Amino acid sequence: MIYKENDMKKRTLALILAALMLLSSCSSGTGEETKAPSSEKKGTEKTEESAETAAETEEDTSYKDDLGEHNYNGESFGIMTFENQNFHYAVTAEEMLALPINDAMYKATSDIEDRFNIDLEQVLYPDFSDDPRTAVMAGDTSSDLIRMRCGTDVSWWQQNLLVTADEVPNIDLDKPYWDKGVNESLTIAGKQFVAMSAFDLCTYDLTFALIFNKDMITNHSLENPYELVNNGKWTMDKMNDMMLTVVSDLDGNGMFDENDRYGYVSHPKMVSPGFWIGAGLKIIEKDENDVPYLAISTEQFTAFWDKLLDVTYSNNQYYGIDEAADIPPTARKMFSEGKALFMDMSFFFIEELREMETDFGIIPYPKYDENQSSYATRLCYYMPTVVPITITGERLDRAGVMLEALACVYASNVIPAYYEIALKTKAARDEKSQGMLDIIFNNRVIDLGDSTFCGELRDGAMRQLFDSKNNTLASRAKSLEKIMKIKLSELPGVGDAE
Repeated sequence: MIYKENDMKKRTLALILAALMLLSSCSSGTGEETKAPSSEKKGTEKTEESAETAAETEEDTSYKDDLGEHNYNGESFGIMTFENQNFHYAVTAEEMLALPINDAMYKATSDIEDRFNIDLEQVLYPDFSDDPRTAVMAGDTSSDLIRMRCGTDVSWWQQNLLVTADEVPNIDLDKPYWDKGVNESLTIAGKQFVAMSAFDLCTYDLTFALIFNKDMITNHSLENPYELVNNGKWTMDKMNDMMLTVVSDLDGNGMFDENDRYGYVSHPKMVSPGFWIGAGLKIIEKDENDVPYLAISTEQFTAFWDKLLDVTYSNNQYYGIDEAADIPPTARKMFSEGKALFMDMSFFFIEELREMETDFGIIPYPKYDENQSSYATRLCYYMPTVVPITITGERLDRAGVMLEALACVYASNVIPAYYEIALKTKAARDEKSQGMLDIIFNNRVIDLGDSTFCGELRDGAMRQLFDSKNNTLASRAKSLEKIMKIKLSELPGVGDAE
């Protein structure tokens, strides 16, 4: 069932006072951006400097768009999003609640409403139980923007249900509040079907990193993970050495279960994608024509796969927990109890460990080896905001204005609140952890095999290979590549480009 939220936010003196306390919002005009956002910073050649200074440097995070003046005479503008408890799904806030992200969102959308004389309305649909595609196919025009669920994107493209991002008027994908690096991963045959911006807050929530137990590092005289990262020496081999040091059959029964101590705990389907992306690899790459293909039969990927199996399975370093949640509650419990040195975690759930008595740190996934030029961070899913094909004419023009304005104002207000306040002052417990966040967020990567085709690949073929400890990847790859070639050829524009 789809429903609209009632009682849109009221502007009161409280809003005025709050606005004075929060960061500056976007304004109209043609001025240049004051600071390139984190998504534009590439590489980690200077990771030591960024890690040690980021927490102390206050950046001007105000951005400007080139939209100029528009007056929409108090018209209603619907933004549809789906409820999900694994990330921030809301696109508006109803009132100030003295909560950083909520209040920044309230200010951002209120500024938009005031600037353009428009009434933003959030439209919610329950996750998995309803699909806005049905409404769009029926010609529904109630929502001007729709937050699309990753995994349904192919159907949206194939059924021509959205205005492709590179055809939406009034948006400028070269602006720093659009995530250029991520968006380049999402082009297909030269077409930008969808694009991510600062407005899509969930891309931060769904960023994965490793967390480590600081006491175990100290008690076992292990190298400092922060220093390893900063010095470019944080590799799969180094992680393996550290894990081997802490593994212990705590109850002495000769069996390894959740009562023992491991180097690393995780959900089995989450292990391999975090590490292959960390190793600078993707299972779906794109050729010179920007056409996707399965890329697991290369010598580089085969070498990585052999190392991954060694790192996880050789000496009980890893304990897999196959529970319904991507971040298993049992894994969180074991980590909190000091039964694992490392655990991977999305940023949305890291804050759940805030009450953990033992200190923990946050670092990126390891590189394959020291020759790898930079770290890479897994963005597990993407939830882009799209314009449905039913929005045409002046409404399409207006939709582009709103999408651009929201991206800009979120970059100025909401992302700093999320990044600086919610994470750096709460989830991250020390300045060095805070510096790691810059490295992590600056190097986010989307692999279509981990997202769009997660059912076939990440949760399917790759999960099966990992669970069976199968090191015959090369022999299995050819048949899988043939299957995926047919699947990938169904993407719009691929057949013409091949």
